[in-house]
Amino acid sequence: DSINAEYGGRNIEIFRSFEAFLIPGPGGRQLIDKSYLLKKSTQLKEVHPSYDFLGWYSTGDGAKDDDLEIQKQLLDINENPLYLIINPLSQTTTLGSSSRELPISIYESGYQLINDEPRLLFSKVTYKIETTDAERISVDYVANATISGGDENSSLNSHLKGMHNAVKMLNMRVKILSSYLQAVSDGKVPADHALLRQVASLINLLPAFDSARFRQDLLHEYNDVLLVTYLSALTKSVSLTSDLVDKFNVAYDKLGMRRRFFH
Repeated sequence: DSINAEYGGRNIEIFRSFEAFLIPGPGGRQLIDKSYLLKKSTQLKEVHPSYDFLGWYSTGDGAKDDDLEIQKQLLDINENPLYLIINPLSQTTTLGSSSRELPISIYESGYQLINDEPRLLFSKVTYKIETTDAERISVDYVANATISGGDENSSLNSHLKGMHNAVKMLNMRVKILSSYLQAVSDGKVPADHALLRQVASLINLLPAFDSARFRQDLLHEYNDVLLVTYLSALTKSVSLTSDLVDKFNVAYDKLGMRRRFFH
């Protein structure tokens, strides 16, 4: 896939990618479909003028000699394209260990003299992943759900459980007060005026009106809660579907590697 990014000296921000294609060449070589790549890059440049072609990425466990052949073909588009490798198979060890690093490696290429001949070689570069608070919460939720096979350990689920327990306790205490007031009204229990004054004070804190505006605001808030619940269920379904697609691609990719390009 091709990656789009913004340059700022040695700092590069990756924003998006799109899939490119390889076509058979002479001698069994795999050639990049440059016409499609340039057309797609031009279209993206019209929408995002600050984006430039950055390089490409694929899946695998490291840079191979075949990757250098693709890297050479991209030199006329970018004088030093980056090559990003994602290793999906490392998840089996990384998630179960104490390491919290993503299975990502980034390489840049350069010519070096070997036996008095210039050769194009890959060299690793360092990178930093920056996230917002919302992204960190989402990743934490998905990661905990993936590791444990459910969502029992996520901070969001713990918060919702706390709210559920609080509402459950409130409902139980309201039922106790209601039963006591009914028993006092029926003459089964003697009236405790101090307790009745506390109950009356509590009731006075509740809204004492039932206008159309109040019902409308309550309905809007109720619909918002239902919408958030629906979006949560939809997000979890998309996450499970994405995980299934990733496993399918890893299991049934003929070449064992999907080469892509990025801006």
